[in-house]
Amino acid sequence: MVRKYRRILAAFLLIAMLMPLAALGENGPEEPETTAAPAVQYRQLKSGSKGEDVTRLQERLKELGYFTLDPDGTFGTDTKAAVKAFQKANGLKSDGIAGTKTLTALYSGEAVAAPKPVDVLAGELPLLINKEHPVPESFVPEDLVLLTDLCDPKLVKIKYKTIQGVRPAVEALVTMLEAAKAEGVTKWQISAGYRSYQKQTSTLNAKINTYLERNSGWSKSRARSAALKTVAEPGCSEHHSGLAFDINVPKSSSFLGTPQCTWLHKNCWDYGFIIRYQEGKENLTGFIAEAWHIRYVGVEHARIIRDHNWCLEEYLEAMERDRPDEEETLTIEEDESVG
Repeated sequence: MVRKYRRILAAFLLIAMLMPLAALGENGPEEPETTAAPAVQYRQLKSGSKGEDVTRLQERLKELGYFTLDPDGTFGTDTKAAVKAFQKANGLKSDGIAGTKTLTALYSGEAVAAPKPVDVLAGELPLLINKEHPVPESFVPEDLVLLTDLCDPKLVKIKYKTIQGVRPAVEALVTMLEAAKAEGVTKWQISAGYRSYQKQTSTLNAKINTYLERNSGWSKSRARSAALKTVAEPGCSEHHSGLAFDINVPKSSSFLGTPQCTWLHKNCWDYGFIIRYQEGKENLTGFIAEAWHIRYVGVEHARIIRDHNWCLEEYLEAMERDRPDEEETLTIEEDESVG
């Protein structure tokens, strides 16, 4: 009996000794199972957020070409528009809120950058943006600057510090207002300049909501139709170009009929600007007359438009019509060389 128990005990001891060796396997100790590193949990950033996290967000968005202003640590409308543009380009829910998914994609090495800015003054003829010639959502003009960086506050009031414009257009604006001041016409205000696609969407929606609030019986489609008479569809606004400005008088509800308006309509052409939406041209431009909306096209183009009393659409049509056909020109040159 004693021997039997000894044999059983020996068997158990042998098994106990062999179990650790079996666990080693043929190739030695097995690597312990690894778990993926937990995702970084970012603080959600949205409209109204402030702080270093927002500054870092803006800096990264600027690196990728979505944000054009100087980072200030405040999550405002321009930051929201930049976040929405980034989200859309990177296949994320485009809600303008920088949550964990958005921030993880933003700070990754695979973040999709914004398309390259466009030189809006590169062509021989002025850029046309209207309902028939929209720009894509990704459109951003080259060489945008803050008006507050170039405009003397004693010369003109910039209503919002974030208003931007393309540098040559802003420089021409300053030159024009300095000339007005020399002639005794002062007290100017710029209330709008460059607008992104997202900003234009917000502007249109705000106008629609205003009509709905003031007219309780209106449908949304009716309010939208009314809004589109003065506010362009996103992609169809001249403000996308960075060459258009809304100019008026500070603390005044009307611009038409003021000394500033009279001077502007008489002289803006000599500084490269046109009154973009004039009375009698509504069927061509698609918008009602706006005495305050000016557009930079360059002095040569502006003076021709003034002298012919054209709107921009008429001018471009005339230029295209009078431009010689390339094939015809080539044929003539070849004939002359033969002779």
